[in-house]
Amino acid sequence: MSKLETELGLTLFSRTRQGVQLTTVGETLIVPARRILQDLEIFEETVSGLHGVTAGALRLVYSQTFAVSTVDIVAEFRARHPDVRLQITAPRDDGEIFRLVAAGECDIGLARIDEAIPGVSVEEITTEKLVLLIPRAWDRHPECQNTPWTEIAHFPLIVSPAGSDSRRRLDRFAAQLGITLDVAVENEHREASLEMVKSGIAAFVTVSGQSDSMPGVTAKTLMPLSITKVGIVTKGERLSPAASAFKAVVHDWGAGQGS
Repeated sequence: MSKLETELGLTLFSRTRQGVQLTTVGETLIVPARRILQDLEIFEETVSGLHGVTAGALRLVYSQTFAVSTVDIVAEFRARHPDVRLQITAPRDDGEIFRLVAAGECDIGLARIDEAIPGVSVEEITTEKLVLLIPRAWDRHPECQNTPWTEIAHFPLIVSPAGSDSRRRLDRFAAQLGITLDVAVENEHREASLEMVKSGIAAFVTVSGQSDSMPGVTAKTLMPLSITKVGIVTKGERLSPAASAFKAVVHDWGAGQGS
């Protein structure tokens, strides 16, 4: 690092007893430096592609909380491109997905794209709707597949932590309807929330998907429908061969959902 600083004629790091930190100049150069490294990776991966091999690393970020079958997508991608090394990041919410992709820390993401931020490019793949999951013993109207939003006020609820995207959306719906939520549990892990519904602890507002058919659980589509777009998130720049290949797999998955 000292040699690099000498060649540039700049002080990039401040060295103290507490450790090494970037200087203001170093922080200014970190973004273009990261871009150069990414361009070099794309160059190397493109050369591999010319030899018929899609290789390299793919930094992927996606939420575990929506209806897209990310496991199926990743499995198909690995089957098609076994030489690509995946680095998967689990974000706190969709907002973090946008920030990671915009900053160049992840190559491609899957997220709810209705509230995408400037600096990213999004492409819709599918949509999802919200359902109310309740323990089957609590279902007073088993003949009805739908239920009004106001019904959620009658159940103790499992909700995401305050400040998360999904919590803000739920609080916004409640405010618009003039209802008060009975928050029994705050939890950010979807699988644990599903198990709590199954155990009869509380109800859970989530996206429609495989959880709709869990034993001991009833899913009610919330009316009026709340439809959210789900799609691919990139920086909108030239993608690496690995990112382009992943995007193609997602497109194929999305096409299969409509068939």
